[in-house]
Amino acid sequence: MSPKKIIEIEEQEGPFKMVFQRVMRMVPDKDRNDKKLQRLIAFRLKQDGEGDTCEYLVTKIREVIQCAYTGRLYDYLKNDLKRKECFSQKTDPTPPDVA
Repeated sequence: MSPKKIIEIEEQEGPFKMVFQRVMRMVPDKDRNDKKLQRLIAFRLKQDGEGDTCEYLVTKIREVIQCAYTGRLYDYLKNDLKRKECFSQKTDPTPPDVA
C-alpha cells in the first residue's frame, strides 16, 4: 500500500481535530509529538469517545507517575509486561529496614 493512500486519523479536519487537540493536552510534553501515541489516542477517540479516552489517559498517566516510569508513554500503554513489571517492583513485600 502506498503511503499516500493511508488516512492519518490524527490529522483529520473538522470537529474531531478540536477534540483530538484537547485530549492531547493531557499527554506529557515529551510524548506529544509521538506519532504512534497520537494514532493510538485518535483511534481510541473514534472508538470510545472523548470521555472514556480522557478517563483512560488520566488513569494511565497516574500509573506512569506512581511507577516512576521514564520511557515513552506509548510503550507503556502498548506493553502489558512493562505495566506488570513496574507495579511488581512497587509492591515488594519486604518491609524497609528500621534502624
